[in-house]
Amino acid sequence: MNSKLSLTHSTALTNEPNHWCCALSDRYRFTLSADLVDWFAREIWLRDQGGEFDQPVSPSELLCETPDFIWPGFMLPDSLPLVGNRYGDWLCLRVGADNSVAEVIHWYHGGGDWMPWGATLAEAVAFDSLRSRLPGRRQYYANIAADFAQQSGPATIPGWAADHLPAAIGKLLLDELGDTDEIPGLGELMIQHDVASTAVHGESALAALDSLLRQKLEPWAARELGIQWDQDAIRWLFDNDLIQPSVLQRLADHFGCDSKDLRGQDWDVAIAHATAVVAKRDDLGWASDILGWAAERAGRPDAAIAAYRNALRCSSFADQSVRFRTHWFRESEGKFAAARLQELGADLQHDSYLRLFRESKDQGLRSRVTNYWMRIAEQAASDERWAEAYDAYYRAGWDMGCDDLEVYEELLSRLADAAERSGMVSRAALAKTHLACLANRLR
Repeated sequence: MNSKLSLTHSTALTNEPNHWCCALSDRYRFTLSADLVDWFAREIWLRDQGGEFDQPVSPSELLCETPDFIWPGFMLPDSLPLVGNRYGDWLCLRVGADNSVAEVIHWYHGGGDWMPWGATLAEAVAFDSLRSRLPGRRQYYANIAADFAQQSGPATIPGWAADHLPAAIGKLLLDELGDTDEIPGLGELMIQHDVASTAVHGESALAALDSLLRQKLEPWAARELGIQWDQDAIRWLFDNDLIQPSVLQRLADHFGCDSKDLRGQDWDVAIAHATAVVAKRDDLGWASDILGWAAERAGRPDAAIAAYRNALRCSSFADQSVRFRTHWFRESEGKFAAARLQELGADLQHDSYLRLFRESKDQGLRSRVTNYWMRIAEQAASDERWAEAYDAYYRAGWDMGCDDLEVYEELLSRLADAAERSGMVSRAALAKTHLACLANRLR
């Protein structure tokens, strides 16, 4: 099949409803879930009514040799963009080791951060549509660049998702009245039915740690009051209890409120949601960061060190540091968990990875981390442990990122080879596609 061929959806689908499913499965060598088969076979991707993410790409674009919406080196190499918003972010399919779609992630164009939004596209669409109705204030990665109207009803993208979700969730997506009020108990309902549960836990933890201080204290106000934003203000926003009483009173006077009203975080609720996430997966640093800090607050340094060690091994692109306000560490320390482990005096003797964050060399931290994982990958490859090699090559590029985009050419090539040799043929196809996109951009 010529992957550059421009296909016309109307003719193909009139004669053969599953044409796109077969073509995409051949192109990317993955198994499509039931909702994705329906998405392509019934041309749901032609709809443009939904929530924030209402810009689906067409199958013909996905079949291109170098889809121009793939950001190679920035996007995860096992991911494929499927639905965009109007300012550069994407909902991406993410493929697992078994060559099926494992989850759908929200990829943020402003820095490459990502977070899981559901096990299926239908779950991600539901979360996109319903998150504004979860209790609490929405805390975005950054100020959104465009307004969007939530649309629901049978003819919309959320209406399609309703057919692939539990009825209790689906009926909320079929409401054509456009109600945007908070729905009491919505978070618990979605978690109960395991619909975008990891994303809901994240939003719920953020809501628990929100406060009037977080809403009021912005960089301009800090400047007016002579407060250092990076060194002090962000730390106070992360944990309101860190602010000195005299400073809290100054802020209360400035904002015209009572000092006790500025604080209002519920760490117990945040801990409960973080614990639920850590019980299901170990690759989201924000959850272990929360548990580590909570242990510090409780005077349990050993428990804090254990949690931070877990967080340290997570990609810096999955720690949600800006939204959770954990980015008050020094840039040279690399990760919040690394900074806290140093503060707590964690033992370095048997942790070669942690030592990377303590070394002071001419080589930058990102390069040290990349080279560390490359050495592990090369050893695994020489021993023909291809699945382990794939994992290490992956971390070499997407643990903390690479300083030079050209480094990703070698990484993507080796990723593709390791994936192919270990039977992860869909991951191999995706890595090759990202590599082709990168070569096209570097030319």
